[in-house]
Amino acid sequence: MENLANEIEAFLHAACGFVPTRMICERFGIPERRLRQDDDRPGLLDEFAVSSTREKQSGYIHHDFLPTPEWLPIKHRLMRHGIAEIRRARKWERARKNCKIGKRPGMMERHTGQLVFL
Repeated sequence: MENLANEIEAFLHAACGFVPTRMICERFGIPERRLRQDDDRPGLLDEFAVSSTREKQSGYIHHDFLPTPEWLPIKHRLMRHGIAEIRRARKWERARKNCKIGKRPGMMERHTGQLVFL
């Protein structure tokens, strides 16, 4: 599996740009799903390439050739997702603490904006 990933990386790097998914799958004889992450299994291209869409075709581009204007939205999306997950974990932790102590979670009062404990 690692050998296949190295071969695909060399192929993408030699292409110096966008390569359609269909071309990668045909050349290496693998299904499209193996290229992408599947639950806990990382995709073959996760470490060195980014999924991209050009001219209504899905494909991949090696990190070395990814232009900054295309990289920034991807980076920001990943950061927003990570921050949202951290916030959700903190919210759950607060709810667990409140349940363990026997307190019920507070509720925001609409008119004054104060936190009310029931």
